Amino acid sequence: MFDITPLEEAVLNAQEVAAGFAAMQLVKDLIEKGEAASALEDNRDLDILDRKKARKDQDHVNNVLNLIATQRALIGIEA
Repeated sequence: MFDITPLEEAVLNAQEVAAGFAAMQLVKDLIEKGEAASALEDNRDLDILDRKKARKDQDHVNNVLNLIATQRALIGIEA
């Protein structure tokens, strides 16, 4: 296919590693956001509208995490 030098291959590998680290940080941040939303949703001292918003936030986080997991599985990376 394409002939690349060892240096070019090393650069591509380094970029893949950096992208993987960035993706994992995104996942970590999403998990933290989801946990915070879950805590708000369970807090019965809050107004019902605030709790509903927390539930929507939690649903959004779960959908994004599912999308990321599906995308990673398609390229052969599974937990």
